[in-house]
Amino acid sequence: MRYLLLTTVLLLLACASPRYVYEERAEAEAQSLNDQSLALAGFSGGGMRKAVYASAAGADMAYDAVAMEDGGSAPLESPVPQKRMVNYNGEIHLESSQPEAVIDTVMRRAIAKGGSVSNRRNGFISLQIPVAEFQTFFNYILTLGKITGKSIYANDITEAYSDNAARLRIAESTLARLQELLAVAKNEQEKIALLKEIQRVSEQIEQRKLTEKELLRKAAFSTINLFARNTPVQAVPYRANISAFEWFAQLPNMYSLGDPLKLSVPQDFIETEDSKRKWSAASALNAEFLAFERENNPKGTPDFWANAMLEFFKSQYNTELKSEENFSLIRLQSFETEPTIFYIAILKKSDEKTLKIAIARFPSPDVEQKNSEAIKETLRRAK
Repeated sequence: MRYLLLTTVLLLLACASPRYVYEERAEAEAQSLNDQSLALAGFSGGGMRKAVYASAAGADMAYDAVAMEDGGSAPLESPVPQKRMVNYNGEIHLESSQPEAVIDTVMRRAIAKGGSVSNRRNGFISLQIPVAEFQTFFNYILTLGKITGKSIYANDITEAYSDNAARLRIAESTLARLQELLAVAKNEQEKIALLKEIQRVSEQIEQRKLTEKELLRKAAFSTINLFARNTPVQAVPYRANISAFEWFAQLPNMYSLGDPLKLSVPQDFIETEDSKRKWSAASALNAEFLAFERENNPKGTPDFWANAMLEFFKSQYNTELKSEENFSLIRLQSFETEPTIFYIAILKKSDEKTLKIAIARFPSPDVEQKNSEAIKETLRRAK
C-alpha cells in the first residue's frame, strides 16, 4: 500500500504546475536548511528532524511527506492560476533637428504618466515607465523623429518571483522554529549555536525580501532607453569655398591656430605647455584644454563666429550652442557608440581685432561630466 501511495504522489507531482515544481525544490532545501541548523545547534535524531521539518516548511508538500510516511493521506491543493509577471526593456534610436527638446518632452510625459528618470545625459535618457503604459509610451516616442533603430525585450520573471517567495516562507518558518528552540535551550553551547543560525537565517530573509522588492519593481515598471541625435544634414556645397571658415575644420584636432592665450589652470588640471607656440592643460582623466587668440579677419562679433561654427559642424557632430555672460560655447559630440566631446568657446571679451578662443576635448561623456564645470569656471574668469 505504501508503494502504491508513493507512486500516486509522484505522478501527481509530475503533472503539477510550475509553481509546485519550484516549491518542491524549495521545500527540499528547507529540510537541508533545518537539518543543518539543528546539527549546528547540537540536535539530531529522526523524530526531531521530522518535527522541525514539518514546522519549518509549513507548506502543503511538507505536510504531505510526513502524512504519507505515517501511513495516512493528505489532499493536494488545486493549482491556482497566477498572473504572469513580465518586465519589458525597450530601446529607441532617433534623429531630430532638436534632440534635447525631444528628450525634454519625453521626460515630462513620462513623469506625468507616473514614471521616472533613471539617467540622463546629452543625447540620452533612461526612463522607468509603468508596465501598463509601456507599449503606448514606446509607440508615442516613435512619432517624435526619424527612427534609426528600435528593439523590445521581454523577460518573464513569474517563476523567479514564485521561487523567491517560497524560499522566503521557508526561511521565515525556519527562523521561527530556531527561536522556539532557543527559548527552551538550557545549554550555553546550544544557545550560542542557535544564535549563530538565527543570525544566518535572518540575513537570508533580508536578502530574500530585497530580491522580492526588486522583482516587484521590475513587474510594475519597464525601462525605455532613448538615444536622440541631430538629424545629419548635407554640408552646404559652397561652404568649402568660403575661405574665412576653412580654419574651423582644424579645431577638433586641438591645434593652436594663433598666438597662445594663457588662462588660469582649471581645477584638477595641470599646465602641460606654456610656450611662445602653445598654452595648454590636461586632467588626470585625459581631458585636454588649450586657448589661443587670432586675428578677427574678416571682422565678426563673437556671436557671429559661434553661429558660423555651429552651422559648419552640424553635418559632422551632434551640436549644441550655449551662451553665458563671458563666452559662447559650441558643444560637439561625435556619433560613435563611445562618443568624444569637444567644447569650442569664444570669449565675448574678444575685440574687433582679435578673437579669443578656447578648446576642450573630453574622451567620453563621463570625463565631460567630471571635468566640464572646472573648464567653464575658468572661462567665466577669463579676462
